[in-house]
Amino acid sequence: MGFASFADDPSILLATLTPSGRNGASVRSVIATWDMINVDIPSREMIETAAGALQSAGLLVIEEGWRLRLTAEGARIRRAPRVSGMRLLPSALRELLPPLTPDPSVALPQEVYDAALDDYLHPKPLLPRWLSTLFRWGGRGSV
Repeated sequence: MGFASFADDPSILLATLTPSGRNGASVRSVIATWDMINVDIPSREMIETAAGALQSAGLLVIEEGWRLRLTAEGARIRRAPRVSGMRLLPSALRELLPPLTPDPSVALPQEVYDAALDDYLHPKPLLPRWLSTLFRWGGRGSV
């Protein structure tokens, strides 16, 4: 898979969002799904440029805390392709997108991106340490 370009970034970002996501997607969720689709972690600039272009086209809304939510038109476009596999979705979406122009006024705060990236790369354990140890130990004791 080649490197993404601006022409690819909005379609990849659109593919990371769910059409029924009423609460919007966090930057961490976007990073994780983008990585799954494109096998590459997006830079802060890639996300902000793609989000700005999609917002200018009326396809997504950037909410407080940089949660990304699709508009009705964005959700319609996101639902349209019938492809087998997430990695094929961006190219199918690209065909449906209107001409896009980056919006230089959109800025993803560095601290929001850094926190999301750190959480993605170093997730907090789901279980307390003592419980994880118990599972590794297998709970075998003397009987």
